[in-house]
This record gives sequence, C-alpha cells and structure tokens, in this order.
Amino acid sequence: MTIPAERTRSLLHAGGFLVELARNESLPLSIRQRAAAIARHFPTIEDLHLMSAPPGPLDLGSKLTPPDCEDESGCGEFGPLRYSTRISWPGA
Repeated sequence: MTIPAERTRSLLHAGGFLVELARNESLPLSIRQRAAAIARHFPTIEDLHLMSAPPGPLDLGSKLTPPDCEDESGCGEFGPLRYSTRISWPGA
C-alpha cells in the first residue's frame, strides 16, 4: 500500500522526469514531444500543494502530503515541474 508521502514524492519526481525527457535532445523527437504534451497537463509542485490541503468537514482525508521542497534532489536535473517551468515544443 502506498502512503500519501510516497504518492506525493512519486508525482513530484515524475514531473521532473518529464521535463528532463522533453529537454533531452539525444532522445527521438517523438519521445520528447510526448513528454512535453504530458507535462503540459501533469500536476506541478504548486498543484500538489493545493491537492494536499486539509480536507473539508465531509472529506475523509487527503491522499497526498504537502511536497517537501527542501529535498528536490530526486526531481531531476531541472528540479520539479512548476507553474513557471517553460517547456518549448520539441522540433526537428
């Protein structure tokens, strides 16, 4: 069973990995374009903060914990995916 902290960490690291894939010019163009398209709709670190907000009165609890911004080492070369992350559409 995955605990909320592990789920949050996985999303944080996967977002960073998508940025790495999209910017890696040694990969085939189709892979870089697919990574850019997925990253466009993938939750950012700011989204993860919102999704981990305390639950309302009828909610059973958040399925995520607030992201640990101090440990971004596993988020790839460019860090975690953020609102401010700009991924240009990979071209030939």
